[in-house]
Amino acid sequence: MADKTKILAGRKAVDAYRISHSKLYEGGWHKGIPEEHTPLLGIMRKVLQEQGFWYLQDFFDTSELLNIQELGFKDRADFDARAPDTDREALDRMWH
Repeated sequence: MADKTKILAGRKAVDAYRISHSKLYEGGWHKGIPEEHTPLLGIMRKVLQEQGFWYLQDFFDTSELLNIQELGFKDRADFDARAPDTDREALDRMWH
């Protein structure tokens, strides 16, 4: 099974980034957004790297694998081959 502790820490970092990113745009776009965005992205990437995820896609793939395993499947191929519609719907509702 994927390392749940590392994935949960990564999810927390991504959630914090998403919240902060949304706040940047609350007042509409302004000239300083790119400069304000860069540190937010850096913080998230640092936390993900501390958890062993060097690429964002690697984190998201591993996070999805944890979701699939929590539904009782071995891996994505097993899920694709055997998952009923209820499990597919459950996966859609899980953290992304």
